[in-house]
Amino acid sequence: MFGVVPRELWKRNHPPDERNRIRLNLTCPLIMKGNDAILVDTGIGNRLSDLERTIFDHGDGWLPGHIRALGIEPGDITALIVSHLHFDHAGGIVRRRDSGAFEAAFPRARIFVQRGELEIADHPPGERLHAAYRHAREILDPVRAMLEIIDGDTDIIPGVRAVVTGGHTRDHQAALVSDGAECFMHMADIVPTRSHLRGPWNQAYDLDALRTMEQKAHYLGLAARNAWWISFAHDDTVYAAQVKNDRGRYILGESVPVSERLFS
Repeated sequence: MFGVVPRELWKRNHPPDERNRIRLNLTCPLIMKGNDAILVDTGIGNRLSDLERTIFDHGDGWLPGHIRALGIEPGDITALIVSHLHFDHAGGIVRRRDSGAFEAAFPRARIFVQRGELEIADHPPGERLHAAYRHAREILDPVRAMLEIIDGDTDIIPGVRAVVTGGHTRDHQAALVSDGAECFMHMADIVPTRSHLRGPWNQAYDLDALRTMEQKAHYLGLAARNAWWISFAHDDTVYAAQVKNDRGRYILGESVPVSERLFS
């Protein structure tokens, strides 16, 4: 998760267990506007095998239960903005039925994915990308007819925009929500945790670390200057926060903490 950053530095905020695993969240923002209910990413979902669930120490996904707690059924979701097609962001696009078959988890949703991301997921070049997208066909095949393939920055609805950042994957996209002067951005795997606010703290999974650094510096700069809120895809203690520039370092301002009850 922290690339070349020494363990002695990252373990202060992300203590590993005896198997060198750290606790991570899977945050999927819900955008409500008019008659639209838009999810950004879907987490892992319930598609993992028993072996994978043991490896990742992952229980059943909380996303369907959480939206139901808001009075929203999966069929009420009108769109998904998928940042990229790695299993921990796109796995919840489908759900495993008792029979073992997969079906769309959000049956009425238009699924917005970048054309380049889809092409690489379908035909990954080289061993590294083949491993990164080995699950993609299982996720995508049941929902092919629901895919909305987009090229570059795209308005999903007025005030909700998919913005290509690259970096983590070649066509990784973030979600930018604006309402007048107020903005919120889910930066997905460009800034996956609060620790990744630091410029050189990048994931070893990033295909283009320099691009990640450039893009997060750009958007964190905008967030700090304009009092945007940003959310973290994987932080285990902070869902979202405002960002402040403290003499050249980006730090957390007002924030929304993750409830401990989620991990009980």
